[in-house]
Amino acid sequence: MPNTKTAEKEMRASVRRRARNKATHSQTKTNIRKAEETIASGNLDKAKADITIAISALDKEAEKGKLHRNNAARCKSRLVKKLNKAAAATQTEKK
Repeated sequence: MPNTKTAEKEMRASVRRRARNKATHSQTKTNIRKAEETIASGNLDKAKADITIAISALDKEAEKGKLHRNNAARCKSRLVKKLNKAAAATQTEKK
């Protein structure tokens, strides 16, 4: 428990910040999961749109410091890599 008025105020502020950060972080994770599911389903056009949304959310979190920029870059790279792998698989099936 905080011992001073300043510490009490900082605790209240940190609770507000944590709630705000949790909401945006949860939404970002949902966007990533949706993109991965769309890639797995094989709908590449929809997957590209979902990846764009997920990348935008990751960039916003990294810009605001809620997520480390290298972590965001790694997530974006993995998403695009999965998309490219799925696209390559469909190209080999068509041949």
